[in-house]
Amino acid sequence: MWRVRLWAVTAGLAMISVGAAGQSGTRQKEQTHFTAEDAGVQHPVKIPAGVMAILRNDERVRNILKSENLRPEALPESWFSAAEVYLGAPHEADYIVAAEGPMVGANISPFWVVIHNAAGYKLALSLSAHDLEVGRTRAGSYRDLTIYSMTAMTITTVHFRFDGNEYKESSEKTENIK
Repeated sequence: MWRVRLWAVTAGLAMISVGAAGQSGTRQKEQTHFTAEDAGVQHPVKIPAGVMAILRNDERVRNILKSENLRPEALPESWFSAAEVYLGAPHEADYIVAAEGPMVGANISPFWVVIHNAAGYKLALSLSAHDLEVGRTRAGSYRDLTIYSMTAMTITTVHFRFDGNEYKESSEKTENIK
């Protein structure tokens, strides 16, 4: 009987420590601010094949591939860096992909937001901006996103909310720089 109790206590402690390590380790490393000022993301992860397939079909990516005389199948992973984020369910990793190399513009960067659900990977938002920020607020089960774009005279802030299928613009504000 004491062996059964010892086994139960040991198994319980092991489950608690694994759960705590998995949760705190993931949340501590989650990047929520992305900027064209940085060369890629802070904690890059390997880009899953399903996410690369989505990137291969992006019109901007196809135009660069064409100018570089590359086939879509030869898309270099080095043109991107991806961060694992949890936009929806806490156990399903989603990805924010930032452009690198020939994909990056001057003070602006393409970003792709790819969600992962039971059906696989899905492009939820594709845009170019100076900054992309993952918010704490949610629309339904997905966190809100905000982008910032700047000119010499203005700053534009655009908020996005998940509509159940993709991210859609919910508000936009342009302010003059003083």
